Amino acid sequence: MFFAEVTPLMRKGLRLKKRERERPLRVTVTILESDREKNNSARNLTEVSLYVSYGIAQMASRGRLTDPVIRPYKGPGFLIEGTELNTEMVDGECRVWEHRQVWHVLPVERRGDD
Repeated sequence: MFFAEVTPLMRKGLRLKKRERERPLRVTVTILESDREKNNSARNLTEVSLYVSYGIAQMASRGRLTDPVIRPYKGPGFLIEGTELNTEMVDGECRVWEHRQVWHVLPVERRGDD
C-alpha cells in the first residue's frame, strides 16, 4: 500500500488527449490477490485498487484494475496497465463492462490532511 497521485489515461478503452484528462487523484493504492472462490471471475486475480480518504478512518473506492502490468514511463512515476471493470445501467439492466485502462502513477508523501 502506498500513497500516490493517479491520472487515468483512458476512458472506456479510448486514449484521452492531455486536455481531456482529469486532474490527478490523491489516493491510497493497494495491490492484492483475490482468491477465485471469492470473485466472479472463477480464477485468481491480482487487483490494484485506488481509495480516497474521507472522514475518520473511512475510505471510498475510486477505481480498480485487474491483471495489472507495470510499465516504465518517460518522466516521473510509472504506468499501471490493466483491465478496468465497471457496472452501468443499460436499458434498465445492470451491465458489466471491461476495458483496457492505463494509469499514470506518481508516488507522493502523504500530507496531514489526506
